[in-house]
Amino acid sequence: MRKFTSIDLFAGAGGFTLGFEQAGFSSLVAVENDPHCVECLSINFPNIKILGEDIRNISGNAILEEANLNIGEVDVVVGGPPCQGFSLIGLRDSKDPRSGLIFEFHRIVSEVKPKVFIMENVPGMLSASGGMFVDKLIQLLETDGYKVVKPIQILNALNYGVPQARRRVFIMGIREDLDLQISYPPITHIYKNSKKKGYNILDLELSNGLLQTPTVRDAIFDLPDVDKYHHLIESDQTKYTKEPFSRYARIMRGYECDPGSRTKPPKNWPSEICTGCRRTIHGEVLTNRFKETLNGQTVPISRLFKLDWDDVANTLRAGTPRERGAYSSPRPVHPSQPRVLTVREGARIQSFPDWHRFHITKWHGFRQVGNAVPPLLARAVAFSVRKALENSEILNRFNDEELIKVA
Repeated sequence: MRKFTSIDLFAGAGGFTLGFEQAGFSSLVAVENDPHCVECLSINFPNIKILGEDIRNISGNAILEEANLNIGEVDVVVGGPPCQGFSLIGLRDSKDPRSGLIFEFHRIVSEVKPKVFIMENVPGMLSASGGMFVDKLIQLLETDGYKVVKPIQILNALNYGVPQARRRVFIMGIREDLDLQISYPPITHIYKNSKKKGYNILDLELSNGLLQTPTVRDAIFDLPDVDKYHHLIESDQTKYTKEPFSRYARIMRGYECDPGSRTKPPKNWPSEICTGCRRTIHGEVLTNRFKETLNGQTVPISRLFKLDWDDVANTLRAGTPRERGAYSSPRPVHPSQPRVLTVREGARIQSFPDWHRFHITKWHGFRQVGNAVPPLLARAVAFSVRKALENSEILNRFNDEELIKVA
């Protein structure tokens, strides 16, 4: 059976790319403007062509040349354009130039003509400027010959095995000349406190057959206690000292194969070393506030959220870039240690396996993590697309065989 192809626009640290590769796609090209993310992609996906340029300066033809494909031959184009202009948490500025990048996504789709496209963004995109942005986007895509899957849905990462309450809108479309039927991925996981927390609209009585969403404890309990190691002030690497606590952790560390994934850890990955562990040194006042704040509550003044071991995490955020007034990412507070999370702890909560490398600095590393599409969520979407493509090919072969018989 042939391997379906994908191209990732606004690729960031590669969450979409990794999820699609785990679903058996062959990722051919990644487009990303940030040089630190380009470096991250190069390390983690050495076989993918990476275009490290502003997407506004790249043509669809240039992408197709790198992929060695013609117009209409790419199976899927995916992408998560920068969302800060639409964010309900951030400034939500519809005039932010990043808001217009969703139309660059449309331009590339119109030039490449993939069979399927998938765009991910924050829910605020649907209501920004009274829905003007998304209405215009859909109109353009439909004019260019795509059927948008409706109603558009908001997916929560915790319903797909990610230990984090993270709601994102996914817009999916199919080229109208194809006999394809794509649906949003069915829920596979349920969070036990879904009614109380309001994270999950699924009634608990309908949860038979669903897996339990991992908790923060499942995700990060086995990771190093970084404050014990002075060298982690400068370095981001140290040895593991604890065995994996949960099945989720065993999969993240490569101890156990993930039955839903078609990828394996790299052969050259030093599995005894944990990266992304650089420490953050806090002042006495802030450290005391961390200690005094109850789990599941917000720290006074800093407004950072203190995680609960037996809960899912809140939505990880990338923060605001320096040119817009911020100099750090709003990292959650560790459940039992008076400090913010490390990059690796954040990556676990995003469902990145431990062999996925991020920038060595806390600033760039956590921004890469916070901006990413959780790979397990991307994988669930990818499997829905793969199923539709496979069903279409089976149908086409059947029809061809029937035509041969008639002839």
